[in-house]
Amino acid sequence: MKIDIPATSSSPTWSTLETFVREQVQTCLQRVLDEEVDERLGRSRHARRSADAAVGYRNGHGKPRQVALMNGTITIRRPRVRGLDARLESCILPLFQ
Repeated sequence: MKIDIPATSSSPTWSTLETFVREQVQTCLQRVLDEEVDERLGRSRHARRSADAAVGYRNGHGKPRQVALMNGTITIRRPRVRGLDARLESCILPLFQ
């Protein structure tokens, strides 16, 4: 991400910092959702299933959804998983209504 710093100022503006922080929160939340799927399936992305790992497989991501924060909204794509006995419900982000 590029932060625009005016030539007369020695620090970035509030709007660029806010955008930067919002993008970092979005990236972090997306990573946590993907790691939650890794934990449930017992393997990382692109890894083969071992004999004792959970049955199921990744099926991409759902539609982009908006999550409201105090300083704006971010877009999150919930990972989709198929072939599990029970529905995968995120502890971090409950199902959208």
